[in-house]
Amino acid sequence: MEEFIKHQKLTQERDFDVKYLTVGLCGEVGEVCNEIKKMERDDNNILTNERMEKIKLEMGDVLWYYVGICNKLGISFNEILELNYKKLKSYEDYDEIVQRNSS
Repeated sequence: MEEFIKHQKLTQERDFDVKYLTVGLCGEVGEVCNEIKKMERDDNNILTNERMEKIKLEMGDVLWYYVGICNKLGISFNEILELNYKKLKSYEDYDEIVQRNSS
């Protein structure tokens, strides 16, 4: 992950502001949604290898913008992961959900 974070900084052509990065993130999330829509429309609702590859590429773009926002705000990606993990663990039914999903 650290390699990708460095890669994001190196491939960002200009010093984009957080608004630009956020709008870019939203656009890329839309691209992921569009590929999933096309799965139903064009692929008879079957996830083909070709569609999966397109979705993965778009998800990589989502990650690029997400990491860009983290970099711009000076937030560690790992800090976000840890905070979300703590938030999920604080849910009253966390243990029940985890147990149900691990069987």
